[in-house]
Formats: sequence, C-alpha cells, structure tokens
Amino acid sequence: MKKSFILAILVLLSIFVMAEERIIEVKTDQMTWMDVPYTISFSKILDIVGEDFDANWYSIRIMDENGIYLPYQIDDIDGNQRISSEDILLFTFKKTAKIIISDNSDMDLMTFEPYFSVNEENGEYLVTSKDFDVKINKYGLANFVRYKDINGTIYNELGTARVAGWSGSTFYIDGKLGKHVEFTSSGFDIEKVKVLEAGPIAVTVVSDLYSKLLPGLNQHIVTHIFKTGDVLVENTFEFTNYVDIMKLQVMATAPITSIDDNALHILPMFRRMVWAEQINGTPLDYWTQRNAVKYVNGKPYIEFPAIDSMKPLWWGATYAFVSQESWRANFSPKYGLGAAEILPEKPVVYSDLKDFVFNDFWFYESREFRDGIFRWLPGEMDNYEATKGVFPPYSEENVGKYWMAKFKAGDIVKYKRYYSLFQSRDSNEAIDFLEKRTLEIQKIHISE
Repeated sequence: MKKSFILAILVLLSIFVMAEERIIEVKTDQMTWMDVPYTISFSKILDIVGEDFDANWYSIRIMDENGIYLPYQIDDIDGNQRISSEDILLFTFKKTAKIIISDNSDMDLMTFEPYFSVNEENGEYLVTSKDFDVKINKYGLANFVRYKDINGTIYNELGTARVAGWSGSTFYIDGKLGKHVEFTSSGFDIEKVKVLEAGPIAVTVVSDLYSKLLPGLNQHIVTHIFKTGDVLVENTFEFTNYVDIMKLQVMATAPITSIDDNALHILPMFRRMVWAEQINGTPLDYWTQRNAVKYVNGKPYIEFPAIDSMKPLWWGATYAFVSQESWRANFSPKYGLGAAEILPEKPVVYSDLKDFVFNDFWFYESREFRDGIFRWLPGEMDNYEATKGVFPPYSEENVGKYWMAKFKAGDIVKYKRYYSLFQSRDSNEAIDFLEKRTLEIQKIHISE
C-alpha cells in the first residue's frame, strides 16, 4: 500500500514537471519551388525567449508546417566551443518553420550529414558540393568557380569592399586632406580568416581585415554559402579612429560576364535616377531612349548587354546616382544561368536630392555590382538645371566641410546582401523568378 502510494505521487509529480517549450515561428510568402535560407543569432533568440526561461540550447529542433524535422546547423562564430550569443542558427525552409526550444536538460543537438566538403591549399579553401564549387581566397572572399558543368569565374569576390578616402587627413587641424587613396579588400591587411566546419545547410567564413592606409577602418565579413546557391554576406565596417571617407561600397565582380560576353544585365526600373532628372525625364524615358526596356507581366524592366556601357549621359559608369532596388542580375541566355544581388529589405528612396546622393546608391561599372556610399561630385552636376547649385563646387575646403563622409571611433556601417546563382530558360523567366524570389526573402518574419 505504501509503495503504491509513493508510485502514484511520483507519477503525478512527473506530469507536473514535464518539460516546457518555447516556440519561435518563422514565416514567408512562398512563391518559388526553392527553400529559403534563414539565419538568426542566439542573442536574438534569447531576446525572444526571455531570460526567465531556463532554456537548454542543445534541445533546439526545427519543424516545418507538416510536423517534419528540418536539418539545421549552429555556427560557432566566436570560436569558444559552446553555444553563446554571437553564434548563429542556420536552416532553410518553405512557408513556415518552427524553432522549438525546451528546458529539458537531457536533450542534445540533432546531427545531420554535411552538404559540403572543404579542402584547404596554400591558404585558400575550396568548398565543393554536388551542384557548385566556391573558392575562398586568403581575404575570405567567396568566388563561384563551378556551377554544374560550367567552369570558370562565374561570380567573383562576393562581399569585397571598395574604399576611398584621405590617408593622414589633418583637415580639422590645418585644413589639409592628406593623400587620397583607393583600394579594395585585397588592399587591407588580414587579422584573421577562418572557414567554419561544413554543415548540412551552409559553409560559413569569418574574416577580419584592417587598413593601414586608413588607420581605424576595420572590415568584418561573415559569409554563409547556402546549399540553395545563395551566399549571404554580412559586411560590418567598424571605426576605431577618425577616418575621412569618399567611397565605402560593397561589391561583387564579374557576374557571368567572364563566361559569356553576351550576358544581359536585368533589373527593375529605377525609382529615381539623377541622369534622367537632368534631361527632364523619368528613368523609363532614359532607358527607352537606349532601347533597354522590357515589359514582363505588364511592368517595365531594364535589360541591356552586360558588357555595354549603354551611352551614359556623362562619366564612364553604365549607371550611377540611381536608387537601390530590390534586386539586379546578369543573366546568360546561352547557359540559362544568372548571378543576382538581392537586398533583404526594399531600400528607401530619399526625396531630397542631397540626401539621395549622399546616402547609399547603386553603381554598375567595370562589370561590377557596387553598392554604398559615393561622395565624389563630378562637375557635370552643375551642367544641368535640375542639379545646378545643389552641391558646393570642388575645393579642399568644400570637400572637407560638405562632401566627405566623416567617421569617428565607435561608428559602425553594415551591409547585408544575398548573392545568388539561379537558372532560367530566358530573361523573361529570370525576371519573373527574381521578383518572386526577392519577395519570399524580403517577407521573412518572426511570430512568437
């Protein structure tokens, strides 16, 4: 009798001390057949779950809307060999995924077979998979070198920076700007580059670079190469000193053009374009004059040969001083292969001309996707009534006071971009796909 009573009590206690769970639901509007890549830091997960919940972080499970467990991986970003706030959870999903966290201390991480293999040679790494290969150079930059049976420089230097500024500027002391310098990430010095262990979802590369030419400028790059063919690059520029900057851009080089001279450049119609305003027209007018407008599903898009400068109104860039849009790509009809840049959020367009020019905008020049700050104001700005007198003329004093971007210790600039390979039968299908793919990336949201 006594034993039966004790057993009953234990059963009751086990019912009342059942493990608790917290669930974070990740959703998107699924519009293509592809999985959507997703990352979330443990710092953000902790903010959502709350510090009052005794979470066992090793209990994490990812479940789709049908109750099926999805593969996932956890990247040890800080290298401390345990799950901590800087670490990142990665998975891919369709429509809905649930991140389930328990307080059951007996649970452990699920394990999955890695999708990639990684081989190191002479300080560079080759990330290989069934569909594509990516070479990681000594600066930690990713380069697609194979897609299925296509070999070559397919999409290069993903996440590299282009920087220009004044080395040794003493403008605030004596009005002297110092020596003007310009370089890319390969002109930085390397603090450390590490390729993390390949997982079932991605291979992650962490790079820390610093500049001796512009002391105080540091570049931190976290690159996730997903099994979907999407490369998510998070660029963080941290300043530990005062630095005068004229140009701070992130880039991807040689998208498709090295394997196909007949590749096309495609993107949505710009919402704003300074060159169009200078001829008292719209972006649609500007590109119509160049026979570079294509309608897909009733909407106008820009399409032109990717290696053609397209008779710019002035200067050498194919386009400059234009609004950032949600995506752009080069596409090869010959191979049915495209290389896209996709922004995780639809960018803002400023109505004030000075704000528009002095914030981030897009360049396409030298077969490079360029994206960010550009503070060089050519004299052509004053040659047209629409932009005349808006910006002060060139002089060292005006550059120092009005043109350049000034950064001080503690300032941080961040860029998050998807660089993706995709397949389509023609440019119409490519445009339709990129519109849908961009929306499902931009519409990712969390519900608790």
